[in-house]
Amino acid sequence: MEDMKPKGDSGPNPLEVMGLFWIALGIIMVVAVYAPPTMFGKLTNLAAGVILLAIGLIALLKGRAKRISGEIENE
Repeated sequence: MEDMKPKGDSGPNPLEVMGLFWIALGIIMVVAVYAPPTMFGKLTNLAAGVILLAIGLIALLKGRAKRISGEIENE
């Protein structure tokens, strides 16, 4: 019975996966700063990219912290 896997190791944490997705979108938006011809378009893309990167990093770090704290509790 003791060689069964703990429930926490069932797969990737959804917060981490979602964080990686938002980070990827943020990187695309930051690269897209060069696409629009107007300064307003460039600033809009930059603001959207920074916001998406921030949300992605927060979700990724929160997911990692949850996974690490779950591993400590399971031991």
